[in-house]
Amino acid sequence: MPALYDTFLIQEPLRQDPFAVTHNPDDTATRIAIYRKSILYFEERHRTRAVERLKYELGLLYVQQGEWERALKVLKPLWEGVSWRREGWWAILGALGEVLRKSAASCGDGETVIRGAWEGMSSCLKTGLEEGYDFAQCLLVSLTFAFASTRGNVGEPLPAQVVINSHARRSTAPIVLSQILISFDGGLKDIGIKHEAQQESAASKLDETQLYDISLSNEPSHPKVSSPAHSSPQLGPLQGVCDLILTPGSKKVLCLNLIPKDSGIVRVADITSFIETDSFDFRHIVSQPDHMRQEDYWLQTIDGLSRTPAGNHSSDEIRILPKPPKMQIQISGLQKEYLTDETATLEVEVTNDEEDDAEVTLEARFLGQADAVPTLSWTSDATGPGMTEDPLTDQRKKQMPSTQLGHIEQSGMRKIHLIFVARPQATEAVLEIKALYHLIAEPDTPVTKSLVHEMVFDRPFEADCDFQPSIDPQPMPNYFHLTETNDPDNTAQGLRQLWTSTIRLASVAPVPLIVEDVKLHLNGIHDAAICTITTNPTTSQAPTIAPNCFHESHFDILTQKLDLDDRRSTTFTFHLQIRWRRNHPNASLASTTIPAPDLIVPFGEPRVLAAILPSPLPETDNSEAEAEAQPIIPLAYTVENPSTHVLTFSVSMETSDSFAFGGPKTISSLQLVPMSR
Repeated sequence: MPALYDTFLIQEPLRQDPFAVTHNPDDTATRIAIYRKSILYFEERHRTRAVERLKYELGLLYVQQGEWERALKVLKPLWEGVSWRREGWWAILGALGEVLRKSAASCGDGETVIRGAWEGMSSCLKTGLEEGYDFAQCLLVSLTFAFASTRGNVGEPLPAQVVINSHARRSTAPIVLSQILISFDGGLKDIGIKHEAQQESAASKLDETQLYDISLSNEPSHPKVSSPAHSSPQLGPLQGVCDLILTPGSKKVLCLNLIPKDSGIVRVADITSFIETDSFDFRHIVSQPDHMRQEDYWLQTIDGLSRTPAGNHSSDEIRILPKPPKMQIQISGLQKEYLTDETATLEVEVTNDEEDDAEVTLEARFLGQADAVPTLSWTSDATGPGMTEDPLTDQRKKQMPSTQLGHIEQSGMRKIHLIFVARPQATEAVLEIKALYHLIAEPDTPVTKSLVHEMVFDRPFEADCDFQPSIDPQPMPNYFHLTETNDPDNTAQGLRQLWTSTIRLASVAPVPLIVEDVKLHLNGIHDAAICTITTNPTTSQAPTIAPNCFHESHFDILTQKLDLDDRRSTTFTFHLQIRWRRNHPNASLASTTIPAPDLIVPFGEPRVLAAILPSPLPETDNSEAEAEAQPIIPLAYTVENPSTHVLTFSVSMETSDSFAFGGPKTISSLQLVPMSR
């Protein structure tokens, strides 16, 4: 019969202290139930620390009762994810690890025993491991990685370091790592470093730092090593060897030279260390970026090893840029400034400074306003050995014409000519020439070398056009004796007017230009009339115009209405065409078009025209008399009446202080019959 307690003044023992040690099975079951309910209660409220403490105490309760399997079932998940490790609570973490190892050993869980012992050998933890404990009998090491710079290039050596640091207590035995595997996310091959003992390894001292230069090759990886699932299987691991015997507190710095194959961001995915013995195989994977990053970069100096800051918060990450091109592109024959409408030829020289032969294709284009940039083409006579035309569509050739230079030997050189024709619009553009090539030894690695040059295209000329009326040498039609012609070639029967156009051409180019020809062309006539343009004999041929200088051209414009009765004003539109070239023998001929003002001819309005006649004064040898004599200019005034009415004119000469008129000054009545002069 169970004992009865008087609970009036004092509670029964289990109620007073539910967690007191007792061997009563009923009391133990009650305490376990209380623990489980408490754990559920705090888990619902996300009280992580309270849950971890209760699980630890529940595991201790199972250990006290000898229920090792239940203790392991509670303590193993707790040990794997406990927050005490992140927060540095080493004392209680060490106690948890010690209890876990005892439970795992009692249950025959060798893996958990090894994992617990691996952490238990850390110098941070104060556990019950005996002095001289050997991980094969155990050790804890850290593995960090650092690139020497924040950027690299495809195909260029990329220095990096792996640092293996032992945090074991000084009383523990050395350990031998059988291999280290470094896996990357990006364009780097995985690296496997195998252990190879050296004679001086036995003399390694505690807390010693050693630096090794690791030579990597494409040898097959260790047969017992399997890469993690997220490593790149298509990139077979590079292999190297090193002495991987670690004494407590020692540090090994492994210097690597890596060759990136692809551009982009490269990151260290994980670093795995392997321990292989006759009784077990152990693998330690470091995959957290914060645990893999290395703060310092080790250098070998005259005074020994020194450390410099890695200079990058993400020392385990690097940006790989495309392969730096060593193909050289040079352009000969460039001018400071180009002119609109001109055709120019540039000599493009391509030199192969790569360490191998290359297959090269050239492309060229102008960057700028689409309708104003010049057109480009490669000269067909530049085709040499190994050069072919690029089979592109016509539209592609217009946008970016290309030519295949073909095979260029190492240190070889190839020349080709590029021709461009400037547009009529003044503009600014950028000439871009690209060399697209690959090395013979690396056909799958395309390389691009670009050369850009800013170019300015200005108009070569400015023009001023002036129209002056002139006297038609042919008489006007007789109003009283009109005759009709049956000539089919002479379709115009109306009134005629002669005009003279003076073109003042100004050069705004920075260099002298040779003007081969200036033409005034008729664009259109807005009413029924015809127009004939002839060059005045006073115009000089092929002059050289210096910068900011002028050249005059004269044209005679004969206009005539088709019908004699048609006296409406008529508008004639023109443009100038100038054929010119630069002042050197091989310059190409260019043609520039400049708009000219419109000419409005009033066929039905009277006109008063003045013309200078040859001087009637005889020549004299008296120079003094010539100097004192006032110049006499004979003027002829012509009055035209193109109308069908008799018109009366009043003519008077104005007085002036600069000149005087000789002869009659006033004509009060001047009558002209219709269509008379």
